[in-house]
Amino acid sequence: MTGPGIDPKQLRVSDDERSHVLALLEKATGRGLIDLAEYSRRSEQVIVSRTRADLNAVLVDLPGLKLAGRSVSDATTATRRTDAVGPGYSGAPAARAAPVMELTGWGSRSFRGHWLVPAHIVIGGFGASTRLDFSQATLTSSSVVVEFRSNFGGSTELVLPRGGTVRFDGLTMRGGSVNNKIPPGGGGVLDLHLTGLKTGGSISVRHPRAGLFGR
Repeated sequence: MTGPGIDPKQLRVSDDERSHVLALLEKATGRGLIDLAEYSRRSEQVIVSRTRADLNAVLVDLPGLKLAGRSVSDATTATRRTDAVGPGYSGAPAARAAPVMELTGWGSRSFRGHWLVPAHIVIGGFGASTRLDFSQATLTSSSVVVEFRSNFGGSTELVLPRGGTVRFDGLTMRGGSVNNKIPPGGGGVLDLHLTGLKTGGSISVRHPRAGLFGR
């Protein structure tokens, strides 16, 4: 219910709507409408967006891409029908995915549900909280590199699907802590390789929690 005095553009947005707009930005990058630097900047705006007007500001100059006036269910259904091919790695890279996703700046950023995972993710920023949940994501490669670059403090939480593995041989920690709950072995579902330098803060890696609301 929006009520007679509420502009739909001022409605608060959900994580599903943010994920939908991120998928649209990935599509725009694949079509050459924006470059990787612009994709990174706009993605940061999406993550901190609070209203539909905020999200539309990210899309306003991209032909045919708009969110205002659509319901949450319409937006998420369209994303899953046209952009998502199901969780896991399909066996062939998705051409529409940006090759590198850069998460910089400060604040909280979270990716979960049916989002499209590039083969290389860069995590930077000061005191930022980052959560990447790969358990239901669509992978463009069976191997994903998460690189820490100019990353100071803050927490990083990585949620791997059952059968996923994680490697730390390319990662340097200066202070801070690493909490890995992924057992060795795995079924080759996802090979996550952590690289780069993280100064302070924490990294935790785990499987989805058991239970009805486990994430």
